[in-house]
Amino acid sequence: MVDVYRCLTRARLPWSLRDSGRVVGHRDALALRDVEFRVSTAGCARIRARRQREVVAYARGVLVESGAVPPGAHRVRFHPYGPPAFTLDDGSPISAAALVVFLADGSCWAVPPSLGVSPCVASSSPSR
Repeated sequence: MVDVYRCLTRARLPWSLRDSGRVVGHRDALALRDVEFRVSTAGCARIRARRQREVVAYARGVLVESGAVPPGAHRVRFHPYGPPAFTLDDGSPISAAALVVFLADGSCWAVPPSLGVSPCVASSSPSR
């Protein structure tokens, strides 16, 4: 299982991969299956109080071969000054997904668990 979060200081490789608390690589695009979205509410409170960025939200899942955004996927967003949750475009929170595709433009697309996905080939290495 790896954690994926958006690195705002890297325009060319916007996604950071973390394994066991250590950054193991950066990618321009990737995909995860069996994803859980995690947000630290205490971290969000610190960001609001200090007005300083830090990693407080990430997606945790199994790294798989990246591909196109599948049909039925919904755009997922996180804003540290908004609700302390990942949200869909309509504002509803999302906490898990069957598949999440992270694109080079910094967008994130999720297939809800109820829709399911076709099996993907597991990637051998989380580094680029």
